[in-house]
Amino acid sequence: MTIKKFMTFDLLVLSLMAVVVDVIGYFASQSDLVFLYVSLSIPVILIAYIRWGVKGLAINLVIMILHLILYRGIQVLPMIVYLISLASISISMIWFKITKKDHIKNEILLITVYYFTAYLTLFLFQALAQFLEGGEIQWFTLLIRHSLNIILGWVILVIASKQQDLMVDMKTYLLKQIKERKEEGTISYD
Repeated sequence: MTIKKFMTFDLLVLSLMAVVVDVIGYFASQSDLVFLYVSLSIPVILIAYIRWGVKGLAINLVIMILHLILYRGIQVLPMIVYLISLASISISMIWFKITKKDHIKNEILLITVYYFTAYLTLFLFQALAQFLEGGEIQWFTLLIRHSLNIILGWVILVIASKQQDLMVDMKTYLLKQIKERKEEGTISYD
């Protein structure tokens, strides 16, 4: 399997995971627990960024389309801002310019800053969307609705960072694996 095929498959699996957790969260928020808003696609997206860099933005697009379908009753301008909030998660990739991806994975402070950079931009854009839809921002409601996501998402990301091969730059990792196998003579060219 080529690296490109592996990347496509990996991004499809990560996209499916992100879709499933957001669909479950959507239906949970439609129940009696309306204050509960579970959307755990953010850690999945952040893992994809570390694995594939800019190509991980494909998952953002998938999640934006999903949320456009799920939350279709929102007015147009607030919906646009809400969708921008989902795209704004990508601001966290700025840390790749400052430090190596492996450092983010290996240091709890860096993974926390990486995560909160993404979540803070998402939160602020969603507050703006709420303002555009209703004329005011209900900060307390927003904080309550997002608090569970913030905590669970951070825990998921920290646990993922402890896994040996989950949060690695996959292209570099796969090229290293290929090189090691060539040196061991385990790759056949037939």
